[in-house]
Amino acid sequence: MKIFVKSAIVLAAIVFAQQSAAKSADPVAALLVQDARLAVVADRMLSANDRLCRQHMPVTGMFLHSSDQYRAGIAGQAFANGPIAVETVVPGSAADLAGVESGDGLAAIGGKPTSALARQDEAPLRDSAYAVLAELVGQDGLEIVVNRGGQQRTLHLQAPEGCRALVEILSKNEIGARSDGRVIQINYGLAADAGDDELAVVFAHEMGHLVLEHRRRLEAEGVEKGFFGEFGKNRRLNRQVELEADRIAVHLLANAGYDPAIAPAFWRTKLGRRAGGGLFRSSTYPSPEARAELAEREIADHLPGGRGPSYPAHLLALRDKPFN
Repeated sequence: MKIFVKSAIVLAAIVFAQQSAAKSADPVAALLVQDARLAVVADRMLSANDRLCRQHMPVTGMFLHSSDQYRAGIAGQAFANGPIAVETVVPGSAADLAGVESGDGLAAIGGKPTSALARQDEAPLRDSAYAVLAELVGQDGLEIVVNRGGQQRTLHLQAPEGCRALVEILSKNEIGARSDGRVIQINYGLAADAGDDELAVVFAHEMGHLVLEHRRRLEAEGVEKGFFGEFGKNRRLNRQVELEADRIAVHLLANAGYDPAIAPAFWRTKLGRRAGGGLFRSSTYPSPEARAELAEREIADHLPGGRGPSYPAHLLALRDKPFN
């Protein structure tokens, strides 16, 4: 579940070694722990909010990685069964029930051998495997072939449909997260410091960008990020999508069975204030307290019972309207 600059894991090893004893001294092992936590949150959120999305995929509970995401030798035996492997399996998921195991090499998906897959642009081979999985949405079950201990096994999964997204922990020891409309990325530094509910809030905000198709809408307006994103129209629209993501996040949480009140509570914690940018936050982001109050208003106005199911039509309609 990682897209690495190939030297990033070496830098991570140095950074992680300086962390408290509560964090693993093995940077790869520490990263995999956070991947497994994020996988549980993502599986729950993506499947529970399927009807809010316009792009879908089977939510298998099988989270993949590929050997080209790592420097040679770093991942040890993770790819003993093939260059595309199962990194973690969500307990109780379709993959778990079908008998998929962590470390399985993925030999075929829906009858298509993974040996025939090629990387697209700079994306890892793992992304190509997920693209094949996404093509199987709507079918009554899917078949995969795995390599395990020198033997091939054919497994049948009955996976629910969910929102289409790639999810990953990045090896950055920083407080940050992002979504580009296709991939939701949360930095190791944020995930490792977050409790399970806090991780869910961060994921819900980034998923909000995906559900509301912010990348497409901003690109259509020619909006820039970075330095020029702090001025004029760029600043106004970048700030607007952050507010929209905060608002829909409470609905995404409620649909997945979380108490949406964990969203405003998060922004008032020390970690929430750090995630909100602290004293040096970008002007495109409101203050953490303003974000907490915005989430509370959204709950009061549109989730008075504090639970799902919720279909926030007032927010989903924004996808097909020009920015104000």
